[in-house]
Amino acid sequence: MERTTASVCQAYPLAMSTGAIILAVVGLAFIPILALCGRGVIPRGWGVGIRLPAIQQSDAAWRAGHRAAVLPYSVFALVAVGVAVLPLAVPALSDADPALTAVVIIAGLVAGGIVGSRAADRVASDRDLRDA
Repeated sequence: MERTTASVCQAYPLAMSTGAIILAVVGLAFIPILALCGRGVIPRGWGVGIRLPAIQQSDAAWRAGHRAAVLPYSVFALVAVGVAVLPLAVPALSDADPALTAVVIIAGLVAGGIVGSRAADRVASDRDLRDA
């Protein structure tokens, strides 16, 4: 019996989604990093965390922005895990799976950044009102 790439791929759908699984695991690794930044364990100015100007304004904005970003990003990261294992149920999706996982992770980063920036801006505006 001749073994073709197609027959091997059908026999091992997980092999086709290895890249997606790696992306999902890396995406999950960002959740504790965001949480540690939100608690102030990882201070502003280090090489990790959300690097948007609104969140970099002050230590309070740094913590508030990361605390706010954890939930939306976590939801997207968990969805990315679901997308990464989807080819086990629907093998036809295995070719597009790493790209779909990457899109979900990027959407989570964007959503977390938007929510985090808004929270950081609220902290900055509250501080400005107190100073006025």
